[in-house]
Amino acid sequence: MTLRTFDALAAAFLVLFGGYLVVTGIGYGVMSGTTPGSGLFPLAMGMVIGALSVVNLWRALTGREDLGEGMPRAELLRAAAVVAVLAGFVVAIPFMGMTIAAALMMLGIGLILAERRDGRMLARLVAVSVVVPAASLLVFDRVLNVPVPTGPLGF
Repeated sequence: MTLRTFDALAAAFLVLFGGYLVVTGIGYGVMSGTTPGSGLFPLAMGMVIGALSVVNLWRALTGREDLGEGMPRAELLRAAAVVAVLAGFVVAIPFMGMTIAAALMMLGIGLILAERRDGRMLARLVAVSVVVPAASLLVFDRVLNVPVPTGPLGF
């Protein structure tokens, strides 16, 4: 597979992914009275991802970018794995809640992209993967009163 083909396929997938985020965000509710609803952020991100991906898809299909010789197969597989983890994150939100799904997503992407996997790196990755989603939940749900999609455990 050439890099141009991969770029076009990735852009097409991200257009669909952005559309899915928009639909999901609307389903969660964009506003709740005068308070932003839990769907506002997915809606906004879906619109941005979709719009930028449409531009990238157009550039890939019209040959407007010089992408060079291509990427090694291992790098293509890493990129595909990251996209798969991101898609899994979106699918997992209704079942696990955003906080747990985000922690697993961060852990998965960190493991995929890690240059080395020693004990210190893994400890930092786990700490960041737990603290950032938990802090985000605290800030959005408790401080800003923006509802966050929760799963069966309440996170």
